[in-house]
Amino acid sequence: MKIDWDKLAQIPELKSYMEDDCENFKNQVEKYLQRWQQITPEDLDKLAILRALEVTNGCTQWAHRRGDEESLSIEQTRKCMKLSMTSIKNKQIDLKNGESITFSPEIQNLIDAGRKTYIDAFKNNVPNGEQEFYALSTAQFLIYGQQRMNQSFQIIRDNYQDFFTDFYLKKGVKYVQAYLDTVV
Repeated sequence: MKIDWDKLAQIPELKSYMEDDCENFKNQVEKYLQRWQQITPEDLDKLAILRALEVTNGCTQWAHRRGDEESLSIEQTRKCMKLSMTSIKNKQIDLKNGESITFSPEIQNLIDAGRKTYIDAFKNNVPNGEQEFYALSTAQFLIYGQQRMNQSFQIIRDNYQDFFTDFYLKKGVKYVQAYLDTVV
């Protein structure tokens, strides 16, 4: 995989890491890329669906916190957060048709590690935690790739459009697309 690092540096969430210590951030991303390349395509499919769910939920949560005009009601915002958090904590995504996406114990550990990285970064304020989280997140999006993310967001749309609305589903897609556009 060839990455346009200059384009990646233009993503607002990554800009400071790429400006302050570009080589270190690149090394962090590459370290995660090497780890995530070892995951089976089937497991990557499932993880990408979970990530699409997380990102879409994140868009609704940030809109609510900022008081955006388009933000969902508090009840709807909580419903989205509960869906996302329950899926992460239970390591299971329940679909409308009654089927569930589940994860092997090894992948469950990976999900827990990612959750810990997020909590360290944004709840515990661990030094360099946000940079570590964004390195992991960047690698995930790059490994999942365009086709897998398109399919994942479609699954989220098909199953949870009534939770997130079309507006926030598009926001989630747009957020991830900036990362996917850096693959050359």
